[in-house]
Amino acid sequence: IIRLTGSRSGIEFRPSPMDDPKRRQPDISLAKQKLGWEPGVGLQEGLEKTIAYFREILGRA
Repeated sequence: IIRLTGSRSGIEFRPSPMDDPKRRQPDISLAKQKLGWEPGVGLQEGLEKTIAYFREILGRA
């Protein structure tokens, strides 16, 4: 995200809260089964589109 936005922000690591999941492994199989939904955009493209969207919105403010 830093690279895609051209940000000069640093990365700061902090301890996770006690109730934070130790492992994240999203499962979209239920959405596929019940809704027939699958992601249509990959991570890279999704991040690029999201960044462009917020740049446009913030530019109007």
